Amino acid sequence: MSLTGFSRVGVLKLNYKKAAILTALLSVLLCVTIVLPGCAPEKNADPVPSPDINKKNSYTSASVEGGSQNGGSFLVCGTSGRLDRVFFDGTVENIPLDTYSDLTQVLISPDITLISGKSGTLLYSRDNAAFTRCDGAGKADILGIAAYRGKYYAATGDGAILSSENGVSWKANTRLTDKPIIAIEAQNLCIMAITADTDIFTSADGKDWASQNYNEAYYGLMDPLAFRSLTGHEDAFILLAHLPGDEGSPVVMLSFDGGELWSIPLTREINDRPPEEFYPITANAARYFGEVLLVACDRGRILTYTDCPSCNLITETTSGDFHCIAVKGDTILAAGDDYEFYILSGESLGTASG
Repeated sequence: MSLTGFSRVGVLKLNYKKAAILTALLSVLLCVTIVLPGCAPEKNADPVPSPDINKKNSYTSASVEGGSQNGGSFLVCGTSGRLDRVFFDGTVENIPLDTYSDLTQVLISPDITLISGKSGTLLYSRDNAAFTRCDGAGKADILGIAAYRGKYYAATGDGAILSSENGVSWKANTRLTDKPIIAIEAQNLCIMAITADTDIFTSADGKDWASQNYNEAYYGLMDPLAFRSLTGHEDAFILLAHLPGDEGSPVVMLSFDGGELWSIPLTREINDRPPEEFYPITANAARYFGEVLLVACDRGRILTYTDCPSCNLITETTSGDFHCIAVKGDTILAAGDDYEFYILSGESLGTASG
């Protein structure tokens, strides 16, 4: 069993006692936390607050739009109803919307483009030029949207999941919790939603949802965490977390089996130095770039995880915080505070082309 950077943990059906012993041993020997399934909680972990989604003058989400007569582009949304088209050459085209609500996510599918936001904001477009309000979105904050097996799903600040057959007309699907669902993402196996205080909901069909609280399930095995963001990518979920009350201690969690098992990439060195020299680091968003993982962080930093624990990199580009990142080929967009963005390449980050 390989236990390097992006290893997939192959431990199944261990009982609580064996899991605790094995996890403690691996953590000491390899400086890596291995998350194991099936561990009964001893008590509830203390809840943690939702992350701040009210940052002003900031980009919050980015997605690859594709090519056009002006070259490749990204759609980037932000606070106060801001939506921009950012071309690979760095030029920007603003797209006016009929809302000043803070926007939370842009989702581009082959059939429709969706934008979510606070106060029930849910917009759609067929041409990425004119956006119209969807029907049935309600009034709750919509904190995330996802496409899964031909349907669309939205997560709300009052713990509900909305669904739509066409992306235009929406209805309440189910209420999973009384807490804000801060993210919803999909990959090949399932769709997943999370809360900040480590509830994980998964569904294979978008109707029936299984749930587990990470802090409760692994009480006594792992340090309690607070979840920050979630990304779905092909057969992987990427979950960013941190220690409660300490956003500067980031934890990157990977799952390749729909959330049954989680692993944490090893980090022995960053830029050939101990990782602690770069702390605090607030990790806000993640995307795969070929075989490496890029994490957009505070203070304009991009953290690059490789399969070599001593080869991880950090690149500083600006003083403002990055809140989102998107990747197309060798072109990388990182964006955040003050509606500032950077167009980067693998070479500029010191890694191979994706």
